Amino acid sequence: ENLCFSGREFEGEEEYLEILGITREQSGKYECKAANEVSSADVKQVKVTVNYPPTITESKSNEATTGRQASLKCEASAVPAPDFEWYRDDTRINSANGLEIKSTEGQSSLTVTNVTEEHYGNYTCVAANKLGVTNASLVLFKRVLPTIPHPIQEIGTTVHFKQKGPGSVRGINGSISLAVPLWLLAASLLCLLSKC
Repeated sequence: ENLCFSGREFEGEEEYLEILGITREQSGKYECKAANEVSSADVKQVKVTVNYPPTITESKSNEATTGRQASLKCEASAVPAPDFEWYRDDTRINSANGLEIKSTEGQSSLTVTNVTEEHYGNYTCVAANKLGVTNASLVLFKRVLPTIPHPIQEIGTTVHFKQKGPGSVRGINGSISLAVPLWLLAASLLCLLSKC
């Protein structure tokens, strides 16, 4: 609907294809075909490239465990293809000291080969071409592994745990303290009295 044809006469006949309000979706190959009753048709192709500034299409934060490898990924759409840069707290990152940046046409990744506490935090992926610049914020989160319950308070010789529930717990001196709900005691007493 945005295509409009106009014919103009000079020494010969010429036909023009005018694209009004061109968008990036209209880039591609266009074909012009001229034919008459004298000979076979002559066909020419024209490639139309629509340049536009970068747009971040996808950015992936990540969760990582200390001592493992982790990657942050960033994708952008642009013509010409964008150049990527990575930043951490306004400082540009280069591939060095266990950090590796890999960029291909339209995407970039930042890989930390051995995650330490200093690597956790906010990162910025910047995509730029001659028409503009855009960026996205990503986070490298610390993965918290589940832990077993541990004592939180010591009173006398009995140790109190975070987890509550029926069962027995060993104190510091090896003695066993029972934690039995009141309803279980009442049910046991009723059973003994009725000889079940």
